Amino acid sequence: MTTPAPGMLNVEQQAIQTALQSLEGQIAAMISSGQTVERINMEIAANYVSGASRAFQEKVNDWVTQYKQVMSAFDKLTQDLGSARQILVKAEEDAHVQGGNWGASDGVYHALGGTS
Repeated sequence: MTTPAPGMLNVEQQAIQTALQSLEGQIAAMISSGQTVERINMEIAANYVSGASRAFQEKVNDWVTQYKQVMSAFDKLTQDLGSARQILVKAEEDAHVQGGNWGASDGVYHALGGTS
């Protein structure tokens, strides 16, 4: 058994933070796209009355429904990543507290593990 590299949890926290920032950027772009599609659909509904217009609006409404499902999944993923980040932060804090309470060091770790 080996000691985890110092700062390992910090690296994982940074990876999660980077993923969250990337997702937030993607979500902003998706929100903008969704708003554009809904605006165009409202303009078409207000200005064009025909069978083709209705068929187009139905397709757009289907897209909007699927878009909302995807946005919901992205939102859940973002929340879950945020929760994972909080767990890692807490785990690292707990490890520091426990290590400090026991006076743990690499020497103690190796002695307990039977290595020198």
